Amino acid sequence: MRTFVCLVRAIALAIAFAGLSIAQAPGLYSIDSKASHIEIHVFRSGFLSAFGDNHVIVLNRFSGTARQSSGKPWDVDVVGETASLEVKDPNASASTREEVEKTMLGPNQLDVTRYPKIEVRATSLVPGGTRQSWRMIADVSLHGVTRRTELPLAWSQDGKVLRARGKKKLLLRDFKIEPISKAFGTVQVRNDFDLIYDIVLRRSS
Repeated sequence: MRTFVCLVRAIALAIAFAGLSIAQAPGLYSIDSKASHIEIHVFRSGFLSAFGDNHVIVLNRFSGTARQSSGKPWDVDVVGETASLEVKDPNASASTREEVEKTMLGPNQLDVTRYPKIEVRATSLVPGGTRQSWRMIADVSLHGVTRRTELPLAWSQDGKVLRARGKKKLLLRDFKIEPISKAFGTVQVRNDFDLIYDIVLRRSS
């Protein structure tokens, strides 16, 4: 009985991987940064958090590739410029956004002078819970710290254009970034933040 169950699981996994290879033609895909979007949501907490805004932050400059050769796993590599992070808080004034951005990029937070890059390098790509989803296991490097994490991807493809979208919750302290606290902790930034990504890739070969 156990042998039969293992055989069924092996067949199901093979079908899932076959579905991936059929859906995406092997080759080199490059990120179309103008059509793609990477956003970070940072949240307030504390007794007076109602008097502060959550932060919406956009990564403006990034590039990357995804490559697959027949019979081989996907190779995914994404690099962003830390200094291109821009605060887009819709309800804040220009001066407030500028102040938040200066603090975020400064030496006590992201320290962009020492750590100019944000990198995501996939170690494996496996089928997700549906036919149109993946689970990408990747090394995420930020603030000089690399953490292995699982990034969910919902994908679609139209000819040579491959699109992958998803959302992942990460922790600032995992990357040795201490959440900002003001007014004796009555207004502070939460440790968790959301990474939201909508990536368009175009096959070049």
